[in-house]
Amino acid sequence: MKTTKWIASLLVVGILGALAAIVAGPVGSETPVALAATELGPGGEYHPLTPTRIFDSRAPGINDVAPLGKKPMTLAGADFDVQVTGLAGGPADPSVVLAVVANVTVVEPTTAGWMAVRPSGAPVPNPQSSLVNFTAGRDVPNTAIVGVGNDGKITVRLRATGRAHVIVDVSGWISTSSYTEARGARLTPVGPARLLDTRRTGGPLRTQQTRSLQVGGATSFDPTINNVVPVGASAVMVNIVAINWQAGSRGTYVTATPDKIPAGTLPTVSNVNLPAGIVKTNMAIVPIGPDGRIHFFNFAGELHLAIDVLGYFDSDPTESTTGRIVPLDAPFRAFDTRDRAFGSVPLGAGSAEDWSFEAFVNSVQGASGAPLGSQSALIGNLTATDLRRTYPTVPVSTYLTAYPADRSRPLVSNVNLAEGEAVPNMSLVKYGNLGDDPNGVKMYNHGGSLHYVLDVYAVVLG
Repeated sequence: MKTTKWIASLLVVGILGALAAIVAGPVGSETPVALAATELGPGGEYHPLTPTRIFDSRAPGINDVAPLGKKPMTLAGADFDVQVTGLAGGPADPSVVLAVVANVTVVEPTTAGWMAVRPSGAPVPNPQSSLVNFTAGRDVPNTAIVGVGNDGKITVRLRATGRAHVIVDVSGWISTSSYTEARGARLTPVGPARLLDTRRTGGPLRTQQTRSLQVGGATSFDPTINNVVPVGASAVMVNIVAINWQAGSRGTYVTATPDKIPAGTLPTVSNVNLPAGIVKTNMAIVPIGPDGRIHFFNFAGELHLAIDVLGYFDSDPTESTTGRIVPLDAPFRAFDTRDRAFGSVPLGAGSAEDWSFEAFVNSVQGASGAPLGSQSALIGNLTATDLRRTYPTVPVSTYLTAYPADRSRPLVSNVNLAEGEAVPNMSLVKYGNLGDDPNGVKMYNHGGSLHYVLDVYAVVLG
């Protein structure tokens, strides 16, 4: 049965300022005014960086973590700041950095728990959102597009009873309106659509093998979209689906790069970390090489990959708002299907339901108090949880897909999970027409029944 649900929340953000402000409450409440720049300039544009590990609690000396030594850090009650500006070739001045793009990984956790990130100095959001949910002994990554505090730092919040390590790999940043040295790139949401499935062509990647993928000028399948990423685009946003359940599978990691990793060389960063026997999806923004290709490296064992394109980045010399990314001051809980306000009803097997984001979009306001304007998509952390069997004696696994309301369901996945898991993945959620509402989204669940949560990190202007 298909239903339509509405997001009815008040959201206020700064328009392309150094630090946005967010206030959540019921529609119709008093509207605060956010700090904002007076002109757009180059604000909200993406600037790629060479993927670089800027924080690793296992390695004293990387980003001043020497006091942690080589022992896992205690999680209970631990909030700590990580310097992100002035590293990996990015600007040192926090006033020109609206947000950073980083892959954040929890490593070697001794118990289950969760992790969240926010700009330093920003209040803890209520309700609290999580970027990573983890269980004992399993390394879990997720991509974050997170605002930067006035000191050029982000705050990491860890909650568990045990210990773990944390890794931060930065791959780009979003400029404010005060940055005038160089123009960045704008985001164009597409599809989503599948570009590669090694189960269909090419076969699995083996130990320390790289698979190259033509993205510039490529045609996707499921659905078929010609020139889904135009030639000349500077970067692509993809979901990397790592399928690690072959007979020869081992615990491994996958790294996406614009240039092929030389034989005998190991990458210094990772995009997906996973043990044998599971499927793990992680979103990544990957610069495109001069030949129009990106490359995927598998560390160990036998691994299949599916690559789903979500959007691409290219330059635009105009001062229009289209494609600009506006991060929020802190993650905003759009909905949680476990809550009574959203029905407390899980999504069944083979079912899709509609969500209207019209109230959400119209409630995003700038300094003048006027709505922020047309938006083509949101970037948010989609977490699937509480997967239940349809038949008590038959184990179940599933995937969750978010796609525009006016499109047929594509053969892609945002989150893959098995029983007993809570699995997050940062997702680009593109809007489509839902009747007269241009801000509609469909959510599809493949097997069993599950609940899901969406925390918004940024909006993409239309």
